[in-house]
Amino acid sequence: MLINTITKALKAVVIPLLLGFPIAVIAYRMELWPMGVSFQIIKYTGYISIAVLALSILIGFFTLFKKQYPLAKRCAFIAILSAIPVIGLSMQASKAKSLPFIHQVSTDTVNLPEFDAIIALRGENSNPLAYDREKLEPLQLAAYPKLKPIISQLDKEQAFAKALNVASSLGWDVVAKNEQQGLIEAVDTSALWAFKDDIAIRVQAVGASSKIDLRSISRIGGSDLGANAARVEKFITAFANK
Repeated sequence: MLINTITKALKAVVIPLLLGFPIAVIAYRMELWPMGVSFQIIKYTGYISIAVLALSILIGFFTLFKKQYPLAKRCAFIAILSAIPVIGLSMQASKAKSLPFIHQVSTDTVNLPEFDAIIALRGENSNPLAYDREKLEPLQLAAYPKLKPIISQLDKEQAFAKALNVASSLGWDVVAKNEQQGLIEAVDTSALWAFKDDIAIRVQAVGASSKIDLRSISRIGGSDLGANAARVEKFITAFANK
């Protein structure tokens, strides 16, 4: 029977679809292939999952109408499983559409904190460090209005020590620090993909007080899905509460 054959085929396909995302992540982290390959796997996993979901629903209604209940139950099972990657990827797509297409943020968009020691670690294929203020500043200000410099009553030396302590407490790998210049460079590695994002912290004296600026940039990807802004906001909150 054709319907029975199709449902068996859908059942055989749905398990690999569930494994598509985990395989893409694990293989990338093991450096078996570049991010572009993992992205393609995730993309086509989504497309195929949508097709399987739609087909299983259609066949499910048809088999219910024909009172072929065992096949209808199988189709319902397939639909539930295929919906998992569809829902997950739809949520990511919705999040991406709601956020600006940027991969770096800074609390000072005029005079950005500079990178030095970390440049040698970024690799040839990393995103450029150049900041297109005309394009990026309006996007950042609209999406992340909370990203502002920290104004502290601490003097520069005290603020620098506190900033260094906060960066370490957040699990960032401090690559370089220069107390005289008030500069800290660090790397934050994401939990799932192990993406490495770079952070520059600048501490400046403002009279007897201090001003702390942060810049965070992703090494790969056109959109950071809000990760850099969330990282800077987490630092600002931790600095205030520490």
